[in-house]
Amino acid sequence: MKFNWGTGIALVYGVFVVGMVGAVLASTKHNPGLVQDDYYKLDLNYQEHFNKKQNAANLEGGLPIRFEADQNRIKIDFPERLGAPSGKVKLFRSATLSDDKFIDITPDEKGDFYIPTDGFYGGLWNIEVDWAAGGTAFFNEQRINL
Repeated sequence: MKFNWGTGIALVYGVFVVGMVGAVLASTKHNPGLVQDDYYKLDLNYQEHFNKKQNAANLEGGLPIRFEADQNRIKIDFPERLGAPSGKVKLFRSATLSDDKFIDITPDEKGDFYIPTDGFYGGLWNIEVDWAAGGTAFFNEQRINL
């Protein structure tokens, strides 16, 4: 078989098609882990979420969240004057979905809530506290370096 310009063009197109098919197959198997499964529901309820964030911004003293390295835990100080809080805390890293942690809020009698960080990877963690107290809903978010 003689190699001429027609054969070269066919080879170039063939390699291009095989490369594109390979790229499509590789991209369908890759899970970036950065997209929430219920993004449509979150979008529909954005006004409610915005109101919770506004309530949190209006909260005098805010919601202190800090990492206590000496005791290897995260401390969240809920305001006592609002009453007993209820809700959930979500801890997540941007790197992967498999490290996400969801914890129900169960504060002590002073309103403090502790999250032990044993088994957590070091690095930057995002904390989202979706809580309610005194008939008002709040949403706080903060980043902590463990």
